[in-house]
Amino acid sequence: MGLTMENNDFDLRPLPEIPGQDDGSFRGAEGPVPAGFNERFVAYVADALPFVLAASVTFKLAVKAGLFPYTTGKEWLWKLLWIGLYIIYETIFSSGGRATLGKYLLNIRVKASDGGDLPLSRAFVRSFAYFLSSATFNLGYLMALWTENKRALHDYVAGSRVVSIRERSDWGNGIVLAFSWGMMVILAGTWLNNTVLKVTPAEKKQVVAAHRTISKLATLEEIYMKREGHYTNDLRKLADLTGNVNAVRAELFQTLAPDTLIISSNGRRFLITAKARNWRKTEVRIPSRVDAPEPPLIQ
Repeated sequence: MGLTMENNDFDLRPLPEIPGQDDGSFRGAEGPVPAGFNERFVAYVADALPFVLAASVTFKLAVKAGLFPYTTGKEWLWKLLWIGLYIIYETIFSSGGRATLGKYLLNIRVKASDGGDLPLSRAFVRSFAYFLSSATFNLGYLMALWTENKRALHDYVAGSRVVSIRERSDWGNGIVLAFSWGMMVILAGTWLNNTVLKVTPAEKKQVVAAHRTISKLATLEEIYMKREGHYTNDLRKLADLTGNVNAVRAELFQTLAPDTLIISSNGRRFLITAKARNWRKTEVRIPSRVDAPEPPLIQ
């Protein structure tokens, strides 16, 4: 018995369109999303900090053990050795789909710009280019804040990108954000302390020169006390003891910041304070070492 369709009212109509499928506009997921700046920074600190600490600790131990005497040149050679080890570490574990410790903990991976695994040769270029990103006052790292796919300068040099392989919860993102900015504040403070705020050899000379000048004034105070029986706060009287007031005036001008010399004295003691001619105006001071004798009582 054959099957016939005799109902002429039955007709085939097209299914309603599915939004997003017209004109080929529907696309599936395009792969892992770019890793954010904060998670990349935390991973970088986790990878680099052990090498920095190891370089410092092992150098001190080597010097203490007598393997070689301390010199600035040897310290730099030791640092270069550990920098080389860091480059090797980054090269191996940033290539072939592998991950450094920091990137493993943060669930991020380095990939080639086309999405494939990064070859070893390009991973080496990328690791070496870290120092190029640093040499640009760290702007090379900060590029990941605004560039397409959040790529840093060393990513452009090596043809790489960094992606997240697992979505993180809001709590996780908050922890990463807090840790990232906390570390940036610490590193920025350390940099300022070691560069801008650090006393340079030239500044040390200026401070030493200022201290030497007021030490001479303290010696003049002691000479004056032995002659007169008391100390004085009169700079001219002290300068007269040298027999060359102009020389005293010239030295004060060369070594002390203008209008900062103060000589305080009550006759029995004195305190000389001044500020050096360095940019931060470091204060130097010298108190009296011996009290002047008490004046005799009037009978």
